[in-house]
Amino acid sequence: MRGREVWTRRRLWVGVGCAALVVLAVTLRRVGGGHGEQVQYDGPAFVVSVVGVMVSVAALLVDVLRRTDAPPESGVVLRQTADALAEAVRVQWAQEARLRRLQDPKPLNVRWRRADRLLTDDTRNIRRGRPVPEPRPGDNCLASIATAFEEVPSRRMVVLGSPGSGKSVLAVCCTLDLLRKRTPGTAVPVIFPLAAWDPGTTALRAWLVERLVAEYRPLAATTDGTVLAGALLDAGLITPVLDGFDELPPALYGTGMRRLNAELDDGMPVLVTSRTTAWRSTVACSDVLTGAEVLELLPLEFAEAKSYLERTARPLRGPRDRRTTVWTPVLDSLQSLQEDSRAPAAGALLQILANPLMVALARTVYGDVSRDPQELLDDPRFGTTAGIEEHLLDAFVPAAFGDGGVDSRWRTADARRWLAWLARELERRGTKRLAWWELYLCVPRALRLVAPALLAQALTFVLAVPILLSSVGGDVFVVDDRPSLAANLVGTLVGFTGGLALLLPVSAARSEGGTALHRQLTVCMATAAVASLGYALTGGSVQFGLQFGTVTDGWAAELFGGAVFGVLIALYFGVAGLARHAVPLGLPWAGSPAGRLAAQAGGGLLALAGLVIVRPWLFGHDLGTWPMVAGALCFTAALCLWAAARRQGVRTAVSHVGEGRIARRFVTGLLHGWAVCLLVGVAAGGTVGAVGYAFSAVETSRAPDLDGTRLGKWLHQETPDGVRTVESSTEIAGILVYPHGGARLTAYPHGSHPPSCDQKCESFDTRVTFRVAQGDLRILVDGHTAADAVNMLPELPRQSRTWLAQSAARHPLDRFLLPGAMGGVLIALIGGPASGLYRALSAPSDLIRAANPQVILRTDRMASLSRSGVVAVMTGGVCVLLAWAFASRGGLDHVAAQMWVPMGTAALALTAWGQLAVARVWLALTRRLPWRIMTFLDEAHRRGVLRQSGAHYEFRHLRMQQRLASATEVSQEDPRATAPTA
Repeated sequence: MRGREVWTRRRLWVGVGCAALVVLAVTLRRVGGGHGEQVQYDGPAFVVSVVGVMVSVAALLVDVLRRTDAPPESGVVLRQTADALAEAVRVQWAQEARLRRLQDPKPLNVRWRRADRLLTDDTRNIRRGRPVPEPRPGDNCLASIATAFEEVPSRRMVVLGSPGSGKSVLAVCCTLDLLRKRTPGTAVPVIFPLAAWDPGTTALRAWLVERLVAEYRPLAATTDGTVLAGALLDAGLITPVLDGFDELPPALYGTGMRRLNAELDDGMPVLVTSRTTAWRSTVACSDVLTGAEVLELLPLEFAEAKSYLERTARPLRGPRDRRTTVWTPVLDSLQSLQEDSRAPAAGALLQILANPLMVALARTVYGDVSRDPQELLDDPRFGTTAGIEEHLLDAFVPAAFGDGGVDSRWRTADARRWLAWLARELERRGTKRLAWWELYLCVPRALRLVAPALLAQALTFVLAVPILLSSVGGDVFVVDDRPSLAANLVGTLVGFTGGLALLLPVSAARSEGGTALHRQLTVCMATAAVASLGYALTGGSVQFGLQFGTVTDGWAAELFGGAVFGVLIALYFGVAGLARHAVPLGLPWAGSPAGRLAAQAGGGLLALAGLVIVRPWLFGHDLGTWPMVAGALCFTAALCLWAAARRQGVRTAVSHVGEGRIARRFVTGLLHGWAVCLLVGVAAGGTVGAVGYAFSAVETSRAPDLDGTRLGKWLHQETPDGVRTVESSTEIAGILVYPHGGARLTAYPHGSHPPSCDQKCESFDTRVTFRVAQGDLRILVDGHTAADAVNMLPELPRQSRTWLAQSAARHPLDRFLLPGAMGGVLIALIGGPASGLYRALSAPSDLIRAANPQVILRTDRMASLSRSGVVAVMTGGVCVLLAWAFASRGGLDHVAAQMWVPMGTAALALTAWGQLAVARVWLALTRRLPWRIMTFLDEAHRRGVLRQSGAHYEFRHLRMQQRLASATEVSQEDPRATAPTA
């Protein structure tokens, strides 16, 4: 860490130290007095603490400001980095060689020859004036490929071969051999799978740098303003080994070749592997690789296959105590039957043993003690090469998972059934790449619609449990009774599920243009109309206007309110650009040291904000409910953001997402969210007001004049200025709630569990009066204490309620339309910042350049948690401000509790990580895959059944995938499952 980055970190720590000193000074001033309320403290202990803090801060500042040793020269740094990279590459591919059993005892010694001269460059470009060496015995084999590569003056080579001929194994062996011969400070061979390169959009050198950074994280550091990976490439300290040119899309063969010739420096060595047919097509449509010697792998010689199988098989006691193997009689028979046309199985087996892939499969299959390769000479069963190949492919998976070792976690039959299902799924989609985030598409569509809502409610409950169990739980979550809670959960589930289905696109790649706004308006207005009408028809007192929950409560209000709330959350996600099918997220600051530093600073600011909020509580003072909740939110989000900023993460799909781009995305999303949410919110709120007014006008038009009459224990009176009252002649029991901040009192019926009731509630049992003035309903306790009535109207007869509501119906603008429009403004105030943050922090991972699937999953999980935490803090902050601003508007003082948790948890349900959890449950219950999906896929890779390609898994060979997909399911009762498929 040198140069500009070092000084950036120094400035950060200096700022932290100065901030600590400022906090200390403020604390000393507060403790010293002058404000009337001195904080009590223990004198000696406090002095010791102050001295300790000052010494610590001073030591920190001295440490970060002291001079460091002069940095070494750039060339020295690059050579040291190259040496460290060489060791990392050696460890990586030595492990891969062990997985492929290349060291047990040694790889097949495949031979090669110089390819057709029409597939290679002019000899003068390759030899560069040097004579072509005379062929020497033993030079054209796998063991000498590294030497052959070094002897090419241009240091460029292409290795061609048929499927399964050993091209990838040759690339691994050549890399390890070059590393063994390497001297310190020289070039490092690094394998790059070309399947992860898109030559149509990405320059070769840029892709090489990004792959180096993705797989070898320390190379993301900078030296003299340049990423170390790029500096190594520019200095000629990287030898690219480009494996699998044929795995590029055929339409891009020519583009790939042109990029290779245009972007590789003249002196830059390179080794490329490809299928012969793909290379021939490339040369025919574009050009040869400049200066490259082209070799072609030969079919495996029978003597080499015979020697390999005998050396790797278990020993047996033969005649006269001679050492033999299970393969010895088979191979001896093949030698004697090579020219016998009457033995078709022998001829087919000879052709099979000429393919290194099939030889490796045969070794694994017949390493199982329950099998005997003598069966391969059975003419009726194995008279063709296709029959033997299918047999080996069928038996490979049971053999790979059937070692019975103590580390084996999976039954053989289960592993084969799971892999066969994966193969069938890939064949159904017409692809060979398995992406863990696409497993969610295997879940039935109906479950995919309901699952996010269920998962969001489960996560909300998990996060709400600590608050519910704490002393502030009753202040935060409003739960009157169990029926109301159940109705709210059902309503939220239905609303969120419907909102996701109607308001979110299937995928982020599907652009909807102007149709999205039209659908959002239609869905939200229809929801508002249905919810308000349904609430009114089930006994809700909508006749008194829109008073944000201050008139009545109960299960009907919770049901329809929950449905509206669920649709509202889905609207926010739709405006923010989220989709029903998520792709893995990347960390927006990946690849940007300054971005990571900014994220860490943001986490520090959130933690500091939380500390400031809870500071009175730390000094022993009482802290209100909302400050405690806000402080906890800040600390939680700070922890998530700090942990995410500590990770380098996977690069995003955008070439560079710096802090400037993040800020621009936030501002753009903020303005877009405000505009759309304001339009949709005002339209939906106006719909609620219009429906409520229409229903109120119809209901009150038939109300009798009750002025001066008594209905039971209720006396009705109306003053000349239009104030109507209904007074009880007997005592009515209830609870008065005294909120903070001078807001109006709230009255609840006896037996309910109102919020904010800790030392702020008072029971009453006296006469009450319901009073309506200009449509505003209040309940008077003891004739003088005015309070909002929550669920108190059921105490009145229906005729009395209708008579009181006539006053509200005379003020449609004040009591219905304006409150509806105000609700739309509130929707926009919350939705705008949420949309901005989601758009700023939703950067998809670069799936092509990823090191492996596990890294993508870990990065997506960290990015999802940090994004949800930050959005939850922002939503909580906005809602707390709204609760404070509208403290006199009844139910709005609890809007923060209803918003901040779902805005975070519901978004987690729409991430690739959350959807993988849903897929895991479904696939495990239906026995398609195990519960620990990623562990099983990694085990299949370790056992050689799968291979990794960036963020994807692939079957070891396409032929294996096709065979597994066509195979019948293995009986669950057979634990070995080694019988070949008919």
